[in-house]
Amino acid sequence: MDIRSRGKLATYLKLLSRHRGEAAGAYDEVAAVYDDFARVWDQQIAAPTLRHVNHLIEERVKPGALVLDAGAGTGERTLALLEHSQPGKVIALDASAAMLDVARSKIHDPRVSFIQGDVRHLPIADNTFDVVVCTWVIEIMEDPRAVVQEFIQVIKPAGVVIYAFCSLPERPPGTLLKYVMAKVSSKEGQLTHLLPEEEQPFHRCEYSSLTRFVGGLTTVATVGKCCTVTDAFVACRVREPEVVVK
Repeated sequence: MDIRSRGKLATYLKLLSRHRGEAAGAYDEVAAVYDDFARVWDQQIAAPTLRHVNHLIEERVKPGALVLDAGAGTGERTLALLEHSQPGKVIALDASAAMLDVARSKIHDPRVSFIQGDVRHLPIADNTFDVVVCTWVIEIMEDPRAVVQEFIQVIKPAGVVIYAFCSLPERPPGTLLKYVMAKVSSKEGQLTHLLPEEEQPFHRCEYSSLTRFVGGLTTVATVGKCCTVTDAFVACRVREPEVVVK
């Protein structure tokens, strides 16, 4: 990674830590140039993670599905949804109006609608979506578990939540990456919060999955309607049957 790319990566990671829990203002400021340095993260650090997310999209987003891209930002994951599946409709939701403006400028598919909203308090009825997709959002929230639980509320009984986040590495090469990030941080400008295992929203059951990448620096998880992410090992909630309208 060259010096310019390292600088962009450091800027991107610092963004994820600004205004934790109230990120809209920070992202409004950088929306016009966000894709330029986010691309360094996507291509040089998170590429295996995003390939797995795309695989899950191919596998879990059925033709005609109603999908929420939660924390859509400039629309890169929305574009991935359109490329790797055949959704009936995608709602791209983000707290930053400026980021959504960028997304609108590059997505002209009639299946996509854009909504400004807070992932912590979704302006959406329960049991609405077949799939919720969320990448690089929950780690900047004050209560990541509450955010994922909100996603679970809005999926249908047979729905799934797919989410990727920055996590605290336990072994190399993740440990080395953590060290490098610490060196370019400061007390006043800490880099993105890396969720340790005890803070990670997840529930272990036959409907969930968890995969780590980059030595544990990133994690991709899926959960279902039965999951309670405040406790990874609590018994599943009763799964209500899917109502099929004929």
